[in-house]
Amino acid sequence: MQTHTKKSAGLVAFLVMLALTVVWSGRAVAQEAKVTTDKETYRFGEPITVSFSGAAGLERDWICIVPANAPDDEGGDYQHLPKDASQGALTFTAGEPGKYQVRAYYHYDAKGYVVAARSAFTVESSPEFEKARADEATKFERPVNPANALEASIGKDQGLVYILRQSAAASNRVEAEIVMEGKVLAVMPHSTYIAVPAAAGEVRFSTGALTTYNNQQNRKEEVWTLQSGEATLKVKAGYVYYLQLFVSYRGGYGAQMELAPHREGADIISQDGLTILK
Repeated sequence: MQTHTKKSAGLVAFLVMLALTVVWSGRAVAQEAKVTTDKETYRFGEPITVSFSGAAGLERDWICIVPANAPDDEGGDYQHLPKDASQGALTFTAGEPGKYQVRAYYHYDAKGYVVAARSAFTVESSPEFEKARADEATKFERPVNPANALEASIGKDQGLVYILRQSAAASNRVEAEIVMEGKVLAVMPHSTYIAVPAAAGEVRFSTGALTTYNNQQNRKEEVWTLQSGEATLKVKAGYVYYLQLFVSYRGGYGAQMELAPHREGADIISQDGLTILK
């Protein structure tokens, strides 16, 4: 009788230990955060399957795809994880060629931008990408028009950039300096444009001082500026570009510069009756 009791107690103890081992192993696996992609290399436009495991099942947790050198607080292309899902898969689309990382953010509400797991992959170019890039470029650049005296006069290694500014009631009294590669080109009032020959290559434009005329003191003075405008264009020899300047007021004046589609830029100059600065 005593032997039977000892054997039963030993069996119970063994089963308890086995159960604890299984539970502990399960917890260890559940705590392992992991993200992987179904391939190491993709072509532009391909679907990317991202598998995840070890997730906390919290609805504000998420996974993103960002350039490999991006800081950990950059969102990139992201998706939230399904609530209560500890593992699963999400589908993304391969973007521009380059090196990327998949990053998982578990317990985001508590930990913020702490990466729980990451995995690297590469996107290569493809005929589809090259066509998409060429199609996009045609929206923002066009060949010079030999019948246009301004465009025909540029050098063979130059492009031409039209910088245009429309009227905006809140900032019509403010003039903006236009700077190219550190040199002031002009001071633009509203409803004007300038034509700037630029050497082929990357060309940086920015705004300098924003000024207005003080009637009481009979002089120009700078206004309180919250933001300067900046734009870097990749200029090709023999091509034309349109750069829009915006000056607005939001508790202080700010400037912004944006590349505009060439058809839209030409329409603004003609339809709004902008005056050229010489």
